[in-house]
Amino acid sequence: MKKILAIFTVLSLIASSCTSEENSNSEDKSILPKTISYVYPNIYLGTNTKSTLSYDGNRIVSSIDENSKTIFTYTGDVITKQEVFDVDLQGKETKTDEAIYTYENGKLKTRIFKEGISSQYADGEYIQKAVYTHSSNGTISYINYRVDKITKVETKDSEGVLTYENGNLVKHKIGNTTYVYEYDAKNNPLKNVLGFNLLLNEISEIGKNNAVKTTFSSSQNSNTATYLTSYIYNDKDYPTKQTSYSSGTSIEYEIEYTY
Repeated sequence: MKKILAIFTVLSLIASSCTSEENSNSEDKSILPKTISYVYPNIYLGTNTKSTLSYDGNRIVSSIDENSKTIFTYTGDVITKQEVFDVDLQGKETKTDEAIYTYENGKLKTRIFKEGISSQYADGEYIQKAVYTHSSNGTISYINYRVDKITKVETKDSEGVLTYENGNLVKHKIGNTTYVYEYDAKNNPLKNVLGFNLLLNEISEIGKNNAVKTTFSSSQNSNTATYLTSYIYNDKDYPTKQTSYSSGTSIEYEIEYTY
């Protein structure tokens, strides 16, 4: 589901200290990103894009770039649907992807992705379903299923476990692979968007703070990889620029934010 929330996939009150308490008391919940721009060092790594976001209060309404539009639907304070449309040069919109969410006791229960929606495949050519189980110790386990586009029979594809601390995802284990995240003590640019914190690993690095280091390891071998991210902040401690590096020191991409 590359298009759904694509602008957010690379993106906790501050854990402790008197500084965090002061910030929480005076926190401005109205700070929301108006534009998010991806900048790649060369065309082989990606295409530069600029998305414009619109809101109704703290509810995100849409994200629009040159070639596509994402529409968000809320039920109360939770996001229950996303719809992605391709936009051609004449402005014609064609729905291509959809995500549908259900909740239980205020927590995400299921997510269904429908990709490749067309006149031939009204429910999508590719369908994926995730089912989440929230434990009392704060971890969240999930199972991913592939759904047959014709028979709708569900087949288990993979499973994983998410571990959160202070509103941030600190560990994600899926199959033989483990991701470990480390964070700064500044504000994530999307922390005030209502409902995003409930979407879990769809936007894994969006918590209350910003991921500065991601370590990837696999139980199948002893190799590990480390990815670093640096930030420039405004006077409210929100990032205005994010630079993500590959496992070496090369810039993989940059993200610029306006508020």
